[in-house]
Order: sequence, then structure tokens, then C-alpha cells
Amino acid sequence: MHSLADNIVGFIQILRQLGVRISTAETIDAVDSLTLIDSFDQAEFKAALKSTLIKHAEDQAAFNHAFNLFFVPPEAKQEQQTAWESKQQLDLEQSLQADEELVFQGRPLEISDDLKDVYKMLPEKEKQRLQEFLEKTSTGKNVKESFQPVVENLLKSSLSFWQRQLSAEDLAQLAAARRQLLGHDELDHVVDSAAGLGGTGGNPLLYKNMQEIAEQEIPQVTALIKRLASRLTTRISRRFRMTGRRKLIDIRKSIRRNMRYGGIMISLKYKTKKIHKPNIVIVCDVSASMTKYVRFTLPLLFGLSSVVKNIESFIFATDLERVTDYFRHSNDFAQVTEELITNSAQMGQGTNLFIALSRLEEQHRQLLTPSTLLFIISDANTLAPQETAGQLSIMSKKVKRILWLNTQPKERWPQTSAISSFSAYCAMFECYSLAHLTKILSLNLTRQS
Repeated sequence: MHSLADNIVGFIQILRQLGVRISTAETIDAVDSLTLIDSFDQAEFKAALKSTLIKHAEDQAAFNHAFNLFFVPPEAKQEQQTAWESKQQLDLEQSLQADEELVFQGRPLEISDDLKDVYKMLPEKEKQRLQEFLEKTSTGKNVKESFQPVVENLLKSSLSFWQRQLSAEDLAQLAAARRQLLGHDELDHVVDSAAGLGGTGGNPLLYKNMQEIAEQEIPQVTALIKRLASRLTTRISRRFRMTGRRKLIDIRKSIRRNMRYGGIMISLKYKTKKIHKPNIVIVCDVSASMTKYVRFTLPLLFGLSSVVKNIESFIFATDLERVTDYFRHSNDFAQVTEELITNSAQMGQGTNLFIALSRLEEQHRQLLTPSTLLFIISDANTLAPQETAGQLSIMSKKVKRILWLNTQPKERWPQTSAISSFSAYCAMFECYSLAHLTKILSLNLTRQS
């Protein structure tokens, strides 16, 4: 029999596994808040926890799913746990079956767990087709052990194709299946179930390939990007600035100030964390090969520009074009998109990133400072790749960091030889969904300044 405090701590562990950031202070606040309410009133109890633990609107879905699964009568909890254990057993059996079927001449193929999960979700007819392929290649004439890497690559390509065909709900389910659990059955079944209900973000659009979004989904995409961008504007750096408000005591300055009093701390100096707003420059590819991703890239530019003030946006194909003003002077995304597509000379043209980066350095060099994050959004298919790599080398020395958001799935990168040379001067990330974008922003825009 767990105490109420134990249950609160367990519930918070669940929320953290679902991606909700909760501090120790907030945990204490949650426990303390229960002394002020009738803990037997479920509505009051839920409201007290939500008000102390949830800071962002996008975390509410995770909270609601987890609360409804965790705070239930013992009989219902036992039924949920039994169902989850059965599901875990089924998943184990499917994994073992996949390991038995994905072999070459009796040896296991080196297939990532992600792609094995895709294999388990395939229709039986498609599984049978892949098994027949493996059997034929394993038993064919003059087939040697050295053929195994070739077979693996073919199989990976096929599974990657099917991965791209999965629905947003299926992708969310895969993400939930790969979630690291807590090692405690009573908590893990809630984590697993809540994640399966969308508790990891609550919106299937997070996992949808952006080239497949529908016109009516554009406003939702833009709203999601705005919420991501709003976090960026309040990013807290590890540096401190002087403040008159009483935050943390600045020991060094306080001692220096009170030396006139013989070291007695009469007048204290304080410090608080400094809000750091990075300078951001975005260079976005709108060439013919990127046309299918315009529904992702334009909402990204629009969403970031509407929230982040110190941002400059450019598009390019055969040349560079500044588009910052389009996004700053309107709240109507449809109008902005229509004007940009109508007026721009770059949409759907060829690709020459070298010219675009050269123009950026020549005409906008004041933007390229040690505090600038330079984002490049492109599939990396460009003319003059060697010259482009050279220009990236030059610019990497002028800015804080270059972050390349590559709309190609990562397994296709070996087909574009220039990517390896570009990666020497920038951080290259797979980015064709909002889930990718969320991860990239959280990893790179909360770094120490």
C-alpha cells in the first residue's frame, strides 16, 4: 500500500518519461498543494497537480492520459497491468519471430531495432514476400557469405520505404515502443499506455512526413512551430547579470562591497540568470527538389519569425533572396505564402548553395557574428558541391554554429556524396517532421551560450 506522497512521486516519474520537464521544486509544490484541498475530490486533486506540474500547453495531453491511467481503483489498475503484460509478451514473441525470419544463410542480419519494429508492423503478405526474397538469396547458386552486406542493404531499403508509408499514428506507436521504461511494472504500464494514446506530444502531426501534410493541416503545423519557437525566446543561459531583485547572492561582489564594513554582510548584491536570445539566420532551399517540402519550410519560417524578433530569413535556389519582411508584417499565413510564391524568382528553380552562401557573406556579413546560429534547410542536392564545402568552411569560422536540417531520410545520405564533406563544417540533422524539429531545437537551442 503506497502513501499519497509515494504515488505523487511515481506519477511524476511517469510524466518525466513522457517528456514533461518537472523540477524538484515543482514536485515539492505538488505535494504541498494537496494539504490545501480535499484530496478525495478527484477534480480538485487533478487541478492541483496540473497547476503545479504542467507549464506548457503541449504537455497537457501527456498529463491527462497519465492521470486517467494511474489514479484509478486497484481493480482497474490490475486489469491494465495484466493487459500490458500480455502486450509485452506478444511483442517479445514477435521480436523473437522477426529475429528468426531476418536471417541470411542461418546468420542474423544486422538490422536496426527501428526497422525491426517496422517489419513487425508489416502486412503478412509483405512479410512473406521479404522472407521469400531472403530464402532465394540465401540458397541461390554461387551465393557466398560476402553477399550478406548487399542483402542487408536491400532489406534496409525496403523496410525504410515501408517506414515512410506508415501513418502518423503508427509512427507515434513506434516512438512509444522504443521509449525507455522505468523498470517498475506498476509505472511502466502507464508510461507505455499513455505514450500509445499520444501522451508523448498529443498530436500525430509531430510524426507526419511534412511532404504529406494536407492543406487544412497547415494552421495546426504553424501553431505547433510557434509554440516551439516561443520556448526559444525565453531560453535561459548559464551566465548571470546583476539585478536589483533578490535572487541569488553574488558572493564575490557582496564581499567586495562590504569590505568597508570590516567584512560584515550589511549590503548584499544579487544575480539572476540572463535571458539569452540567440541571433538566428535561416537559409531555406526552395528549389525544384525541395518543392514538396515547402509546406514544412514556409510554416517554419513563418512560425519562427512571428515569435523570435532577432531572426533573418532567406530563401534560395539559383540565388539568394531575403524574405524576412514577408513574415514580420502579416499574421495571415495564407496571404504570406501567396505573396511569396507569386513574387519570388527562386521557387522551383535549380540549386546552387555556393552562390547563395557567397551572397549571404558579401551582402549580409553583419549578420554573421560569433553569436549567430546559421540554419540551412536543404536536401543537400546542389551544384558546385566542392565550392559549397569551401564556403561552409569559411562561414563556420564566423558564426557560433551551422545547423543543417536535411529533409532527406538519413538512410539516403550515402547516395549524396557531398553530405560527408558538408558535415565537416556543420551539424547535419535528419529533419522532415515536427518531431525531428522538436528534438533538434531542444538539443541545440538550450546549449550553454
